[in-house]
Amino acid sequence: MHDVAVIGAGPAGIAASIYLKRAGINVTLFEKDKIGGLLLNAHLVENYPGFPAGIEGSQLCKLMKDQLEKWNIKSTNEEVKQIAIGNNGFKLNTKNSEGTFKAVIIATGTKYKKLGIPGEQELIGKLVFYEIKDLLPKLKPGSICTVIGGGDAAFDYSLNLADNGIAVELYFRSEKPKCLSLLEERVKKCVAIHLHPSSTPMEIKKRNEKPEIKFRSTDNIVTYANKSDYVLIACGRNPNRELLSEDLEKSNTLGLYIAGDIRTGKFRQVGIAVGEGIHAAMHVETYLKGSKT
Repeated sequence: MHDVAVIGAGPAGIAASIYLKRAGINVTLFEKDKIGGLLLNAHLVENYPGFPAGIEGSQLCKLMKDQLEKWNIKSTNEEVKQIAIGNNGFKLNTKNSEGTFKAVIIATGTKYKKLGIPGEQELIGKLVFYEIKDLLPKLKPGSICTVIGGGDAAFDYSLNLADNGIAVELYFRSEKPKCLSLLEERVKKCVAIHLHPSSTPMEIKKRNEKPEIKFRSTDNIVTYANKSDYVLIACGRNPNRELLSEDLEKSNTLGLYIAGDIRTGKFRQVGIAVGEGIHAAMHVETYLKGSKT
């Protein structure tokens, strides 16, 4: 039987893994995608202590990955499909393997929300994206991208795209943005970003190998955006609770802990996630040593 499984290599899972390894506890870190989680999408992290000038999300992820390597913590690039409570621990199943662990930390973060409009589903991964980390490799300087969303993420993604030489058409439903005023000011000063308020997306189609998005204004005027190469949707996220079956939710079982964005929901901050991961790891350490948490 293994000691601890940490599911999700975002800031919470990384922090938990490092704490446990330093405490002399063997840890298996599962990550189905890339190390860093949602932080890979961040343009500039300015409120994480220790970086007075701020730091790009991708660069902070690299430093976290370097720290995992320093402690010889290897990420298992597999998706955990199921967690079951056994007589002597927790049984984890992936597509290719299974294992039993004394304790589990679930740090699976969040998953994007879809708009739910006609044509969206068919174009996902082709012309429609939700994570900037997945879109950037496809873009070339001079490309045009339509961003849909009026919150912090949409404005942050737009600045990231602009810094990469991409022209941005930013659409949002409300009359005024719902992001930080600091982000709004930066976007308004950026000549590569054009704002389109009071625009509700109605439909997406593929036309001449490009996306065409139908918008309706608050005055019931219909317009079409058809000059972009891709669409990036940033309209909120939900906790990724797919691994939390009804039995697990109700069990309140010692040895099973939840950390990071999956627990804190809309309060998605690197500092919160790191603290959550360490807090969960401390509970695990206490549990494995035989004390009640």
